[in-house]
Amino acid sequence: MSQNRYYNILIILGFMTLYMGFIHAVIHKPKGDEDNIKLNIRDKERIYYELDDNGLFYKGVGKQFKSEDSIRIGFHSRTIKAPTGKKNRNYGFTIQIDDGEIQKLKYKKPGSKVTSKERPGWNYTESGIWSVYLPAKKEGYNIKIEPLKGNPVVYVRLTSNDLIKDGKFSKIIKTVNHQDRWRIQTQKEISSGKDVITKLWYYLQANKQLQYEIWGPTTIRVFTRVQFENSAAEEDYYIRIREDGYDLGTFYFQSERSEQSYVAKTKKTIGKWRSVWLNVPKGRHYYTFTLPNTTDDNLKKSVFIRIKEWEETK
Repeated sequence: MSQNRYYNILIILGFMTLYMGFIHAVIHKPKGDEDNIKLNIRDKERIYYELDDNGLFYKGVGKQFKSEDSIRIGFHSRTIKAPTGKKNRNYGFTIQIDDGEIQKLKYKKPGSKVTSKERPGWNYTESGIWSVYLPAKKEGYNIKIEPLKGNPVVYVRLTSNDLIKDGKFSKIIKTVNHQDRWRIQTQKEISSGKDVITKLWYYLQANKQLQYEIWGPTTIRVFTRVQFENSAAEEDYYIRIREDGYDLGTFYFQSERSEQSYVAKTKKTIGKWRSVWLNVPKGRHYYTFTLPNTTDDNLKKSVFIRIKEWEETK
């Protein structure tokens, strides 16, 4: 994979308000005897591990989940900050999942009210969060986190969640200007042979955007599928989501080639679907989906979007 695929990215919204309802959260501990610190966050103690020169290594992340859907792996990070001094602190690190590309993350974060009894008189920055959506697999993922040269000390907390919720889908949400939808067909095995199921998806490319008007409070699930242009076994892609013009974040997905689904119009193969949950606040809101220029080839991708509103089980 090209070295030009290294990139910097900043997530500017706290995901605690974005993702409500995840269950089966797992807090991961790195291999070896790594130093850690307990941070007081909203009157609760959270353990973060110190990212020293040897880095942090996590083995089997997400192996607890058996869902065929995506799992979310969250990288939560902070650095130390004196109560006085510069308003913002710059820091960063790299992550590598299995033998994949090395991804460079950089943050510029202000101070917060987070403290630690183990280091009185100091504060810690607001959390930098990077979320990755990957298919669950039996052996889980091996993750290596390493510091950037010249950075202050960084503390990391690694979590993983499945995307299962109790309830049902109530309706399909359409774009504000009722754009044309593409048919994706899936072959299903039935007792008498094979049946073809057709569903409608919106088409997203680099020179386009999809915008939805959604009334809250509600919860929606955004389903995504990437189109395969070659014989690769898997593809990764990024989608930027904005709420009322403000960035919610840039979301990373990785998908395997589907052997049963294809685009009806072009007969091209697509990936297995990957999804993300979003909570919509009270009132009317506009959500915009685009393909960001995070890597050399992301703007060349073709992605299909389908959004469903979720109704919680009472």
